[in-house]
Amino acid sequence: MVEFRILGPLEVLEDGNPVALGTLKERLVLGVLLLHANEFVSRERLIDELWGVAPPATARKAVNVYISKLRQTLARNGQDPIATADGGYRLLVDPDLVDADRVRNLVTGARERMAEGESDGASRLLQEALAFWRGPTLAGLSLESFGRDEVAQLDELRLTALMDRIDCDLAQGLHEQVLGELQVLVREHPLRERLRAQQMLALYRADRQADALDAYKQARHDLIDELGIEPSESVQRLQQGILRHDPALELPAGTAAADGVTLAPTSARKAAPAALRRRSRPRRLALRRRYLIAAGLVVVAAIAAFAAFFSTRSGGVRPPSSPVCSVLPNSVALLDPATGAQVSDYVGGLKPGPMALVGETLWIVERGNATIERYVFRARHGIPPLQPAPALDDIAVDTEGHAWVSDRKPVVTWIGHVADGTGPYERPVVSSQRIGVPLPGAGAEAVGGGYLWVISDLPGRTGESVSLIDVRNRHLASTIPLDRQTTAIAYGYRAAWIGAYDPAHSTAWLLKLRPRSNSVESLKLETGDGAGPLAVAVGDGSVWVVTSRGNLMRIDPKELQISQRIPMSNEQPTLLAVGAGSVWTANHTGYSVSQVDPDRNEIVRTIPLGSYSAVPCGIAATHRAVFVAFGETTCG
Repeated sequence: MVEFRILGPLEVLEDGNPVALGTLKERLVLGVLLLHANEFVSRERLIDELWGVAPPATARKAVNVYISKLRQTLARNGQDPIATADGGYRLLVDPDLVDADRVRNLVTGARERMAEGESDGASRLLQEALAFWRGPTLAGLSLESFGRDEVAQLDELRLTALMDRIDCDLAQGLHEQVLGELQVLVREHPLRERLRAQQMLALYRADRQADALDAYKQARHDLIDELGIEPSESVQRLQQGILRHDPALELPAGTAAADGVTLAPTSARKAAPAALRRRSRPRRLALRRRYLIAAGLVVVAAIAAFAAFFSTRSGGVRPPSSPVCSVLPNSVALLDPATGAQVSDYVGGLKPGPMALVGETLWIVERGNATIERYVFRARHGIPPLQPAPALDDIAVDTEGHAWVSDRKPVVTWIGHVADGTGPYERPVVSSQRIGVPLPGAGAEAVGGGYLWVISDLPGRTGESVSLIDVRNRHLASTIPLDRQTTAIAYGYRAAWIGAYDPAHSTAWLLKLRPRSNSVESLKLETGDGAGPLAVAVGDGSVWVVTSRGNLMRIDPKELQISQRIPMSNEQPTLLAVGAGSVWTANHTGYSVSQVDPDRNEIVRTIPLGSYSAVPCGIAATHRAVFVAFGETTCG
């Protein structure tokens, strides 16, 4: 009996003994055939996997040689396991003799038992499946084409099966037993929200509520720092459930609150899991829960008050019925992302522009009077004027709530502790620090990967750089030369994305830089671009770029390729934000805002808002609101 193993280094066993395989190329061919056991694999596909985009002229002949040698190795009792078809091959093998196929069957069976509420039986099947993995799929073999994705799919199956098994353990009350394993997995996969949720739930059930809430805080920090996004709604609901000691978190169904995997209803005998039978919380916690629920209602009311603040102006409320409205200069409009209707606008400072929206706090740069406004719920706090007064250009806020303001000079200003005092209208106390950067002037900026990334977006500069400031130590970490004029920047998907421009050839570029690496990857966007990329934003699994030719481009961050080009020359977009399931552009034509559906890659609606005297100068979006700042005539 011959067995095939690909869940780890490639192995062929005959009666339990290893079969000697040939050269690296022969093992690669066998690996591809096993990834598609009993399926047709074309010769061209094998060539792609062996040599990629630059195969030698003898590639077809070489593949024939490798197949011939594999036949000699694998043939038993005069039977050839590799069938030749038109232009390709098929490896004929019993699925029970391929470890990947056996694992798929075991995982399928386990999930069927999970759906029936049989967590114990499901756990045993998953443990059996996980035992097949001896390391990364086809470890030591590097495929050059689609095989990479197929290998990654099997490695993903291992992680998913592992998380399924942890779900079963949690359902059986084994929360303390999985904590050590979860700690290692979270460190290896810090952006996996399902693992984070499992960790939070296990800590909570182990009477470590404070640690569970700290785990949520760390998860939120990592997601915002790396991707610029908040935790998913399910993880946020889990945090709220922990705060109010939701009794459902003690039951098997509490696992569903953590990660969305729902176990089937159980019988009355199974309804009380081992975890609940072993321990019961003191009765005083019931009263504490009531207080926590009441506190939760207060928080909800405060959030509603935040929305109410933005919905009033001069004592009146603007009706949200019409999506076609007009705002005054020096104001900020609030849009309903579901309808595109303008809910309200309020008078801002002089020439409000770039903004940063973090949680329920909105920071706005007011270029006209060189100040910063900070809005928290119903309170509006003007940050005391910074000394010396900067020529404000952009603002970013890190995960600790500290603001970083660029100066149009070789200086970035850090705004540290902000204490709001005892009343909503008291002026806050601010500490600040000025940090020099070796740029002609600090312009656009973004936070991520532990750094503030700063470029100089002043026009007419060439051979520019990006400066990295360590956000913890607040010192200049490095400066990386880019050799192109920089125009815009954003951070997400573990990289900084910089819009760049080659004026000699009127060409727009997107540059990709990773933290702690000086290598720069570049993607050519389009030629005939008069001013380079105007805005860059990240979200919805993509990097989005607005070019001066009026195109909204969608970039695959992994492959660094343009996946979609959405013409918007009629709108002339200049600003960009991603949030509430849409992409939002602020436009020069009609001083309007456009909503783009990222699933259909098309404009949903365009909303006229401003006028010649009210020009959009800043935009930000969250899951429930879009904010647009309007300056006076210009955004300078």
